[in-house]
Amino acid sequence: MTKAIRVLVVDDSPFVCQLLSAYLAAAPDLCVIGTASNGARAVELVKHLRPDVVTLDLEMPDISGLETLEQIMHECPTPVVLVSGTGRRAAALTLQGVHLGAIDFVLKYTPGVDTDPEVLQRGLLTKIRAAARIHVIRSLPGRRASARPGVAPLPLWRPSLVQPTPTTGPRHAPVDRVIVLGASTGGPTALRELLSVLPPDFSATILVVQHIPAAFTAVLVAQLQRAVPLLIREAQEGDVLRPGTVLVAPGGTHLLVGMDARIHLTDGPEVGGHRPSIDVTMQSVAQVYGARAQGVVLTGMGADGAMGLLAIHARGGTTFAQDTASCVVDGMPQRAIATGVVDYVDTPTGLAQRLLQARPQWSQR
Repeated sequence: MTKAIRVLVVDDSPFVCQLLSAYLAAAPDLCVIGTASNGARAVELVKHLRPDVVTLDLEMPDISGLETLEQIMHECPTPVVLVSGTGRRAAALTLQGVHLGAIDFVLKYTPGVDTDPEVLQRGLLTKIRAAARIHVIRSLPGRRASARPGVAPLPLWRPSLVQPTPTTGPRHAPVDRVIVLGASTGGPTALRELLSVLPPDFSATILVVQHIPAAFTAVLVAQLQRAVPLLIREAQEGDVLRPGTVLVAPGGTHLLVGMDARIHLTDGPEVGGHRPSIDVTMQSVAQVYGARAQGVVLTGMGADGAMGLLAIHARGGTTFAQDTASCVVDGMPQRAIATGVVDYVDTPTGLAQRLLQARPQWSQR
């Protein structure tokens, strides 16, 4: 019989503690071994009970959630899933928590707000199960963790939301290449590390697809802009691709590129459980830009991005993946590497250097 995943629930709200405990109790493979209503008690219980996963509220009295997270990572490194509110302040705290070492986050159920508790429950259980497979071996941002459960073979690539188009290039080509950066768990830190290396006169357009709720996109953009010399914006319908610009896919929306070299957003169905989907964006860019398309799969759980890299490779583009040692979770890069089409594997900083060097032949003529 499989051993149950032991979870410590930390929240200053008795209602939320009861709700999360009820969610977990409904799953036969999960077990709540304790609850804590403040940070000091949480750190004490982590050291005493040694849970497999901690769910942590970020907004608590006395010791804040961020301070609690730092203490846990320093004194008894444990996979932590943050439980976040939906406001801008909560989003900023959550992304800071991810940088400090949290594995992932879920949105807190708020009565009266347009949230589906069943969807929240499924997301919570999925992320706790995934976090339990991760071995946190360092207490600082950028630590290594590995999640390598048995995975099924990838299906052959085929377009999903993207309709086939000629690969003669867009009608208007203001950039020499388009780079898609795809990330999930641990992505905000990896994106910052990679993008901060690129100069402001970088000649490519960069499209970022980060698995993130819609309410968090603007905060992610603001945090990246403070650390990155390139212009970073949340993508909007009709945006023209321009050199030296980073466009971030809005949460909850697929991002595609049309033959008019403009951004097109769609709220179509999730692909592989994701919207935005890395595969969808990469397939689109591959079909329009051909050999001038480049794809990068960064840290994250699952397989999103693998089929996108297959599409880019099939059309002569260049492909990259983050190395295991620098990943928070190496699931997505490993699935990408398993396709056999990844050209370069490196740290985020190393990938940035390779992007500076890996100019497509078209742009060198």
